[in-house]
Amino acid sequence: MSRAPSPLASLPRTFTKMSGAGNDFLVFGEAVEVGEAELAAMRRLCRRGTGVGADGLLFVTREGKDRARADYYNADGSVGRFCGNGTRCAARFASLTGLTGPSLVVRTGWGDVGARVENGRVTLDLPEPVAIGRAVSSLDPTGALKADAFGLAVGVPHVVAFVSPGVAVASLDLSRIGPALRHHPEMKEGANASFVEVLGSDRLRVRTWERGVEAETLACGAGVTACAVTATALGLVRPPVALETRSGQTLTVDFTYAGEVARGITLAGDARVVYEGTLDPGEWEGT
Repeated sequence: MSRAPSPLASLPRTFTKMSGAGNDFLVFGEAVEVGEAELAAMRRLCRRGTGVGADGLLFVTREGKDRARADYYNADGSVGRFCGNGTRCAARFASLTGLTGPSLVVRTGWGDVGARVENGRVTLDLPEPVAIGRAVSSLDPTGALKADAFGLAVGVPHVVAFVSPGVAVASLDLSRIGPALRHHPEMKEGANASFVEVLGSDRLRVRTWERGVEAETLACGAGVTACAVTATALGLVRPPVALETRSGQTLTVDFTYAGEVARGITLAGDARVVYEGTLDPGEWEGT
């Protein structure tokens, strides 16, 4: 007796590996119905060493003339309401594959995000103003961080902490201090945790421990946006702000800031294709 085909057999096998300033993603050009089996398969594919390896997955589809939809899943299989670098990669994927032109709108869980693709650089127009959040404890007994961190939302929750004077953000052991802020007791949903060093009046260096990846990533688009807005609110920088990431790539965040709110926010940086691939049929199955 032959076995009935597994529902996972119909999932897309071809993918594009993309990187947005060091955030890496598996991008599929089809929508899928997602249940527990599919989520388990996504976790396997994102696992480095035994899978393809990625910070998350994107399913990008056409929604109309110069409109695309991007469904994003974190490496742990959780749904991501918004991923800044993922949305920039989705926009470039849509433009490269002919789903849209180079000027488009990407529908995300946060809302409609305008995007402009210029060669390998993608600029997003974020859908809502961002206000600096309340001060929370940095939960750091070592003195490497200033006492106050700041909680705010850029599509998803973020906590922003600044290093103490004389401390380089590169010297931090994020495996020790990242999880504490990621699970901050005052952030009910948990948060991405970003750590910031001020380099000048318009330049920051940032490292981020990401929720849903549960590790440090090489960049976080929404995270650097949260850092730029918070640093501006504190009078430490003025926009446009250049933000150096762990990958060595620089993202640029621009906005107008008045009345404790950042409006007209743009996020710009590289979004590139690393390679295209075809999964072995057993990879979705885990066989």
